[in-house]
Amino acid sequence: MDRLRLVLVGTEGAMNLGVAARLARNFEVDELYIVSPKTSVEEAMEYSARGAEVLARARVVETLEEALEGASLSICTTAIARERDVLRNPVPPERAAEIAVSSRGTVALVFGRESVGLTRSEIERCSLLSTIPANPEYPTLNLATSIAIYLYEIYKGRGRNIRLDPPDERLLGLLERYTRALVSAVVEDTKRRNDIVTAVKRIAAKSGSRREVEHLLYLLSKVCRRMPGCSTG
Repeated sequence: MDRLRLVLVGTEGAMNLGVAARLARNFEVDELYIVSPKTSVEEAMEYSARGAEVLARARVVETLEEALEGASLSICTTAIARERDVLRNPVPPERAAEIAVSSRGTVALVFGRESVGLTRSEIERCSLLSTIPANPEYPTLNLATSIAIYLYEIYKGRGRNIRLDPPDERLLGLLERYTRALVSAVVEDTKRRNDIVTAVKRIAAKSGSRREVEHLLYLLSKVCRRMPGCSTG
């Protein structure tokens, strides 16, 4: 990982935003992006302490898509995990950190709103989904607490010099295109198509092996070219 980007979507509380900036300073975050905040950045300065300079440099944008521009890997976080829901089938923080640290380029770590988190459409934009295991009766952690846990795991991983070679966003994008082309040619149900595409992309992102994904992409591209009705155009 060359750079770590912390992305906060629709943050509602000035204290959480200020503490997030402090944590970004604590754990050497390179970039802070704030997406359509519901609170004042100026008010958050009161809670940022020596993280104020991080907050002052933060980029405020309108959409998550803007915040993810240039990222080679994106990891969305959630308190809601469902094994039967492909979109919400997460990895734990320590695994997310291993993949993040081993990735090339800029890694974006995305956190949603305190009240409702990230929407399904926002989660779909990320390469990976991660959640912090907690009491099933009360699994939701405070935003700043969640940020601290993830940044600490990544900070530890940077120090351990973990050696994986995970696929980047470009490779995952190509894999998604060929998978979608194949399932469009053989699967009629739209929801099933989308679930299969999401599952393949997430499996590839979790693998930690760029070479494995390249082999899979090679196979899918060969099959697609020989199958009638399979087109990535």
